[in-house]
Order: sequence, then C-alpha cells, then structure tokens
Amino acid sequence: MNFYTQDIYAIDFTQMNEQDSESVLNFRNHPETSKWMYSKNISKESHLNFISMLKNNSTSYYWLMKKAEVLLGVGSITRINSTHKHAYLGIYKNPLLKHAGKEILKCLEHIGFKEFCLHTLHLEVLESNQRAIIFYENHHYIYEGKLLDFVLKNNQYENVLIYGKRNDNE
Repeated sequence: MNFYTQDIYAIDFTQMNEQDSESVLNFRNHPETSKWMYSKNISKESHLNFISMLKNNSTSYYWLMKKAEVLLGVGSITRINSTHKHAYLGIYKNPLLKHAGKEILKCLEHIGFKEFCLHTLHLEVLESNQRAIIFYENHHYIYEGKLLDFVLKNNQYENVLIYGKRNDNE
C-alpha cells in the first residue's frame, strides 16, 4: 500500500525495487541508526525475509519515504489494532540528512490518522535517546510510561519510554 502525501512518496517495503531495498538496509545498519535500535545489525537475508513476511501481515506496514528522488528514510505503522483504533509508529531517517525526521513523521501521522482512521499513535524510544525524546515532545507526543529493563544491549538493560499522540481532528 503506497501513499503520496505532502510531496512525499511512501513506498511499501513489499513494493520496493532492489536498489531501494539495499538503501533501506544500509540506513538501518548505519552506526548512527543502529545504536538506537533494539538489535544492532541485521543481515541481508534477515532483511529480505522480513520484507517477505510483511506481504501477509495486515497489522504492520513499513515504507521507504522519498521526496522527489531524495531518500528521506523509513517510517512504519505497526501493531495496528482496528478495534481500538491505535498503532505504533517508528522512524529511522537517512543518516546523511539533517531534518528528514520531521517530514517522515508528518507523513506517518497523515497515513495513521487520515488514511487508517486511527485514534492514537504510540511509539517506543530508548530512554538514553534524548535527541529523539526531545524531537517527539516537540511534535506533541506525550509521555505515557516506562518499560524497565526492556532491552538488552551490549550486556546492559535499557529502559524504554512510551509516548503517544491523539488524533485531534476526529
């Protein structure tokens, strides 16, 4: 399911060409991205298996975000609950770009709130990722709670914070 909104083309992972798929894997495994992920690096095989699995999953969508021919990064809406009208979003931007996160977030909010008619969007962020926390708070995401010792990275447990935002246009 592809979307075009606000000059951004959101290309469904299951419809990417090989070159775009390779770019996504490179973004994901870049040190500036992978240090904030739950797992450090993923193999090409795991990446391709993940994309294949998405073809049969109606509760998780991942998109490569493009503006003109510039690859902004990746956005996702996952754990979609159509009964309660909520889901989780995720972002990782092209590590070579400065302010792509804002554009990706706006596109995801449009898809989540307008296209999927969701009431709330939630996200998880490592407590140590202060830059992302400030980013989400600046975009009106509200702190909802903390998952203690939720992720084991480099032989240490890390807390994860949960943030959320309501659809104010319902």
